[in-house]
Amino acid sequence: FTQEQSPGVCPPPKTWCPNMTATFSEGVLVGYRWNDAKGEPSAFPFGYGLTYTDFEYSNFSVSCDGGRATVSLDVANIGDRDGEAVPQLYVGFEDLLPALRQLRGFSKVHVPKGKTAKAAFQLGEDDWSFYDVGAKQWVSALTLGHAIHLSLGTSSAEFVWHRELPAECGKSGVAK
Repeated sequence: FTQEQSPGVCPPPKTWCPNMTATFSEGVLVGYRWNDAKGEPSAFPFGYGLTYTDFEYSNFSVSCDGGRATVSLDVANIGDRDGEAVPQLYVGFEDLLPALRQLRGFSKVHVPKGKTAKAAFQLGEDDWSFYDVGAKQWVSALTLGHAIHLSLGTSSAEFVWHRELPAECGKSGVAK
């Protein structure tokens, strides 16, 4: 960090004042977004957590209806203890650049040992839209015909499933 970023600066000749000015020059590249964009691994990625059991994600599906998408999966506890899994869903599209993807949902799922539970995420136009500064309005990437990339995993760096949601999904139909 530079002095201007943290903790900030005061007008000269002071070095400390109650109304310091900090400059946040990193833009949207904060936390996991910076790690993704720069290709720099993190010791503890966003969403990282420890558990006393093991989980397996399977039976991924995407269904689309009326401009909305539902991503669902099964979470199996293959360990020796009851536990909670926290699958995370990230969405990416070209208009997010320089960020590659952004967290759009997570779900804490209790799964007893030897059992399987279902998890689901609902997505809509807000999840694949961006603010177009030139047009001064929110724009849907699907309306522009851009592909929406879905990634599901256990943290911002550990993905077990990727899927491209085609632009047609925003209209109607089913994709698997």
